[in-house]
Formats: sequence, C-alpha cells, structure tokens
Amino acid sequence: MADITKPQTKQEIETAEAKAVRSAKSESLYSIAWKQFRKHPLARLALTILAILYTVSAFADFIAPYPERYLNARATFQPPTKIQFRDADGRLTRPYVYKQTKSIDMETFQEVWTVDTSRQYPIKFFVRRDNVLDRYVPFPVNLIPVGIRNRLGIKPWASLHLFGVDDPSDQVKIYLWGSDDVGGDVFGKILFGGRISLTIGIIGSLVAIAIGMAMGGLAGFFGGWIDELIMRLVEALSAIPTIFLLLALSAIFYPLNWPPIYVFVAIVVSLALIGWGGIARSVRGLVLSLREQEFTFAAKALGANNWRVILRHLLPQTFSYVIVVMSLIIPGYILFESVLSFYGLGIQPPATSWGLMLNTAQSFAGVTGLTERWWIFIPGIFIFVSVLTWNLLGDGLRDAFDPRSRK
Repeated sequence: MADITKPQTKQEIETAEAKAVRSAKSESLYSIAWKQFRKHPLARLALTILAILYTVSAFADFIAPYPERYLNARATFQPPTKIQFRDADGRLTRPYVYKQTKSIDMETFQEVWTVDTSRQYPIKFFVRRDNVLDRYVPFPVNLIPVGIRNRLGIKPWASLHLFGVDDPSDQVKIYLWGSDDVGGDVFGKILFGGRISLTIGIIGSLVAIAIGMAMGGLAGFFGGWIDELIMRLVEALSAIPTIFLLLALSAIFYPLNWPPIYVFVAIVVSLALIGWGGIARSVRGLVLSLREQEFTFAAKALGANNWRVILRHLLPQTFSYVIVVMSLIIPGYILFESVLSFYGLGIQPPATSWGLMLNTAQSFAGVTGLTERWWIFIPGIFIFVSVLTWNLLGDGLRDAFDPRSRK
C-alpha cells in the first residue's frame, strides 16, 4: 500500500488547516445548492430563457421597431414581413423587405395581401426617428414614477430603435410577426406585454410570501391564541370564492378611473393579500420545528428577545423553502393574469399583456383565423414557454435544496 504523506513542518500544517477552513466556509447551504443546480440541465436552460425574456421585455422600447401604442389602420392583420437576404441574381445582399399592399377579393370579399417586388427597402439598424410618438423613456429610468421624475427634472427621452425600414415616405412597415386588429406590431406588443405578464407574477408572489412568512413565523413561534387566530384567519380567507372576489374587486377599482395598469396591480395585490395562507401554514410548520433546536435556546440564553430570534434566526432558516415556493407560484400568477385579461377583467387598452392579446385574437380570429391569421396566437406560445420555464426552474431549485435529491 502507498504511504499516506502528512505535513511535517509547522508551516505545512498551518497551510493545510487554512485550506480546510476555506473549504468548510465555501460549503455553505447555498454553495452546495448552486453546485447541485448546475447539474440540472433543464433548470439551467429555463434560467437562461427567463433571463432572455425579462431582458428583452425591459428593453422593449429599444428592441421594438414601433412604440407600444402604435396604430396603423391601413395595415390591419398584415401577414409577417418576410426578410430577404438575396438579390434578383441570387447573391447575398443587405437584408431588405418588400412593400405589402391590401386589396379586397371581389369574389370572396376577403382581404388579400400582395407583395410588391418592384422596389427593395433595406433594413437599417440603430434607427433614430424624430417623430414625437416614437420617443420613450429608456430602462431603468422608466421605473421611476412620472411625478418623481418631474420633480427631479429628469427628462431622459430617447428615440433610438434597434432596427427599422429605410423608407423616407414612412409607408412601408416591418412586421416580423404580423400586425393585429389595429395595425399594431405583434412582435413589439409581445415585448411590451411581457413587462406586465412576467412582472405581475413576481409582484404577487413577493406580497404573498412576505405576509405568509410574517404570519407563519408568528403562529409557529408564539403558538397559543396567536396561532389559533392566524390559522382561523387563513381558513376564513381560503373560503372566499375567487370568482366572486374578482367581480367585487373589478366593480370597486375600475370606476375609479385609474390607469389600467394601476387597477390591475391593485387587483393582483389584493388577491395576494388573501392568498398567503398556504405559505403561512408551511412556514408555521418549519418554525415549530426550528424553535426547539439548540441554536434557538442558545440565542435566548445570550439575551436575544423574541423578535430578534424570529427575524435573525428562525425566518432566515426558511429562505431555501421560500426560494423554491416563489419559483413555483410565479407561473400561477402569470396564468392568472392571462386568464383575467382574456376574460376582460385584467389589463385594459391602451396597455397590453399576453392575455389581452389572446383576447383580441379570440375576438377577431373567426372560423379560419388559425390558418389565415395564425400570427395573432403567438402570445399563447410565450405564456406556455414562461410558465414551463418557471416550473422547470422551480423543480431544479427544489432538487438543489433537498438533501435527499443531491448527487
């Protein structure tokens, strides 16, 4: 057998001990969870897709060729614009598009789009348009409320777009994914709609988790009448019919003439205020177990009061559970927004979301809409992808934080 060599000198012993200490420090719960998460290829792919979706939605004003409220009555339901890469002789050239014109087929009385190949319209990148309607407030300055921006004198207007058509007459439009019933760019509206559809899940889950952790922590730590009161409150809130609540909230908020996005955020936050019961029950169970651990008794023996024990020692121990739960309930809120907007109870024009775009698609699709106007159903693909990726990410996080699933 080979001899096992050991450090002989004092310096070698100290070096080995320092390496052991660094190794012990690096192997925390979150470092181990990150190592396990990287072994989950679907979760990594889901994280990458979600990062792309959130990034392009944040910079939608720059990436989209037209503003969110762009209308073009002459280009309703225009098919997707085909980008050409070869000239008439078949040689590679600068990307360009052809003009599409709409006419009425006198036999079927249906709209027919024809491609005019007489002239090429090159696609330009980093286009700056001087039209006032094309101006926007870039990210992340647009997150600052308008009132605060005005008081601070911040007016960061921008008009730069990633791409556009080189047409001085402004008659030729580029619709990568076609246009909708008002001539709006479906590609751009999907980017703008992602701001609401993707963000609303995070807002709702944060509100529900914050309340659920607070209530569950109090119920689990103090017990007694506080526990009974909170648990009975959870049961009472869970008994409220969702449909009745939605109708009631809509009747309350919409007559206030608030902006559509404010109304919808108010509805989602209101639903989150009563949707924290499941989280509170789970956190309560975790705190009931953690309050009997040695570190809790040690904190009390050192003079820590109850609030310090709860906030600094017990609730942080539930963060791994909260991270997993948050990744699993966000897709539920995304679907919730889509369903509400689809049935007309959510986002209202001129704002847009994926659910509202599907509502428009359902209204104007007709019998042959899926074959003749298939592009107006593209928002459904994004709803499916976002919900699926959040669920895959949640599964990966659950396996990473679960010691029984580690490899």
